[in-house]
Amino acid sequence: MRPVFACIHFILFALLLLNGFNIASAQLAQNLTVGNAKALALANAVTADPPGIDSIHYNPAGLGLLHDRQFQFKLITGQFTIAGELKRSDELQQLLDTSIFDDPVTNGKSETSSVSVMLPFMGLTEIPVLLAPLGGASISSPDQRYTFANAVYSQMMVGYNRGENDIARYEGNQLGLTHLTYFSPSIAVRLNDQWLVGATLAFNYTGVGIDLEMRVPNAILGAVESLSDITCEDDNPIELWQGLLDLCQGSLGPFSDIGNLYLEVEDHFNPSINIGALWQPKPWFSWGFVYQSEAKTQLKGDFSFDYSQDWFQFFRGLNISAIGHLIALGLPIPKGVPEEKGSATLEFTVPAHFSTGISALLLPSLKMNMDVKWTDTAAWEEFKIEFDQSLDFLNILSLLAPDTVSSQSLTFPRGYESTWSWALGLEYYYDSQLSFRLGYEDRPSSIPKQSSDLLAPFGDAFLIGTGLAYRLDKDSLLDLGIGMLKSTTSIPANTSSNVNSTGIDNLIYNPYAGYHIKTSVTAYLLELSYHSTF
Repeated sequence: MRPVFACIHFILFALLLLNGFNIASAQLAQNLTVGNAKALALANAVTADPPGIDSIHYNPAGLGLLHDRQFQFKLITGQFTIAGELKRSDELQQLLDTSIFDDPVTNGKSETSSVSVMLPFMGLTEIPVLLAPLGGASISSPDQRYTFANAVYSQMMVGYNRGENDIARYEGNQLGLTHLTYFSPSIAVRLNDQWLVGATLAFNYTGVGIDLEMRVPNAILGAVESLSDITCEDDNPIELWQGLLDLCQGSLGPFSDIGNLYLEVEDHFNPSINIGALWQPKPWFSWGFVYQSEAKTQLKGDFSFDYSQDWFQFFRGLNISAIGHLIALGLPIPKGVPEEKGSATLEFTVPAHFSTGISALLLPSLKMNMDVKWTDTAAWEEFKIEFDQSLDFLNILSLLAPDTVSSQSLTFPRGYESTWSWALGLEYYYDSQLSFRLGYEDRPSSIPKQSSDLLAPFGDAFLIGTGLAYRLDKDSLLDLGIGMLKSTTSIPANTSSNVNSTGIDNLIYNPYAGYHIKTSVTAYLLELSYHSTF
């Protein structure tokens, strides 16, 4: 019974620490879904204390600590909740008088209803809960100098699904981002009694899917709607206006729905490398580092753009009017079609990552790990989608925002920054069979305030983990990891060029111009692994 009581005391201690921490600071979803219970429990502070076969990812040099033939089976499950709050501001009233222009988005809250992920051969898929079985195996040479390994793991698997008519739908009804390593041949070499080095060649699947309602709440479209209202008033000679400039068939205003963009792009072969080293000068101390290269590729797939009835009818009427014909001679006026579909590409980079850390036995029964990390999220300067044809929507926007839009491309500026972070983990050895773990990771946001939005609603965050390891016998180990990530951000009106700027030149993409926005992300993760020999 002693291990049971010790476990209860440890979990209570962990919960007390959790309540005592303030929200510190998230490099998006880095390392959240790899599925290693030890790493989660120690809040990813494992560079100098690599976690078994998953050293393939965290530090391939750690594979040299494994002997003979070993395998690992693991299960990861979790729940991600993304919430947002929108509130109209004075800036919105100054930009567009809501007593004249009817905005269907009211003050209120948004919350995701389920998880969406991109899956190979299945595309953007809604799932009720994140659940994935993963695993790997290793084998050492007879002299234990070389160790070879392979594993399947998910470096990043995140996404959300918002409910129908959610007020945050203009920043995505659905989003799925997956970076899955399906083949990872790795080697570790023991150079001497103190030094090990290792490398991994990772073959990855990368996929991005999005279902996005679009609108452009801009003063330019406010002027268009005002002109349309004047020409369509009851006391005007409607027949004459309809012959010269027919703007009465639909609606093109600042709060009109333009349409829905649905995009699925992927690459089944997106390789990267991991390189690591481990130095153990004393039995009680080790130092390690790992470099994970970027994985840069051109994702390819399909898109569809379903235009709203208001957009379709507005340009259909404009095109059949006399003045509309004259305008179309010099300007790329949309044809007024209900739908466009075809192929699309997206240049996408999974950022490079570097980590270094130490592991030290402070007491005979207490070990401390500490890591310092860097992630090159500045690689996400922009996301540019290229289409295989000219689109109605892009034709007209290319006149107003030529820096971010052409007739066949749409650029979403991101402006992210590379970040440093740190993590601290403690492991208490209760006896030769049972140990308890606790970790805290500070995850400062890579998204500057002027680039925050609801599409990637990660702000400053922290991750806290806890768990245990129980040795079933000399060859078998059971690990349990529990983690919680919490992220919050506040975006006052007119502070972000990615969501709520009221500048007349900020057309792409500010669907909530003039709104005060708050976001929060809460993730709960449970990871279980079984490690043994074969």
